[in-house]
Amino acid sequence: MPQFVLKLEDIDGKRFTLRGPEAFHVTRVLRQKEGSEIDLFDGKGGKYTGVITTVHNDGSVEGDITHRAHAPMRPVPVDLHLYMGLLKKASNWEWVLEKGTELGVASFTPVITPRTIVQARELSANKVARWNKIMEGASKQCERGTLPALKEPQHFRDAVPSAAKRGLVLLGWERHPGATTYAGLRETLKKARTEHKKGLTLSLFIGPEGGFSDEELKIAEYEGANFFSLGPNVLRAETAAISASSIILYELGTL
Repeated sequence: MPQFVLKLEDIDGKRFTLRGPEAFHVTRVLRQKEGSEIDLFDGKGGKYTGVITTVHNDGSVEGDITHRAHAPMRPVPVDLHLYMGLLKKASNWEWVLEKGTELGVASFTPVITPRTIVQARELSANKVARWNKIMEGASKQCERGTLPALKEPQHFRDAVPSAAKRGLVLLGWERHPGATTYAGLRETLKKARTEHKKGLTLSLFIGPEGGFSDEELKIAEYEGANFFSLGPNVLRAETAAISASSIILYELGTL
């Protein structure tokens, strides 16, 4: 049974209300009736089991919360924030959102760079709404207890200093001198985990199709970013984003 997104404002004590697409999915797609048990999550770490008591004519669903739980806590809390150059092909960017959500990425920030083909002005409200629905669907599918955040687009020159104030900054660069291995990344993560036993915030920067410019690399170096590569092969941007996220979360013990 899939889980459904329950907004915090739709919880009233031991009662819940589902509206809109979530209620439609429950009653019209899965054909759940009064008395059916469903799994719910609020996107903030809370998970619930509910029993449907009423299906209203407007399609909304009411019910009783019979069990409350929280998403499992990690031994060392890790928040991985992905900053990625907007990709020319929309489906590639959406694939990153979906797979990154499944892996556990905490937030996604579209980054504007001199080599970014798609610009922020091209992001319509409908496109952003679609991206949020993709992340929501992926969260439901993988039974994640939290919803990742989709941030406003930022220029690279502004994003790096901001991220550096929050924690460790990692930047994937295919021409890094240690391009034959990602051992340097492993050592960086090992050191960070040792120094931040109570929690760790990481910001991962992946460039657009054309990669980062020399000026951007200088900005990142000035802000103390840790450069790394994923091996001798030059990867597509979307492949690099998911590969790097997987490696980082695995090395930090969250996968």
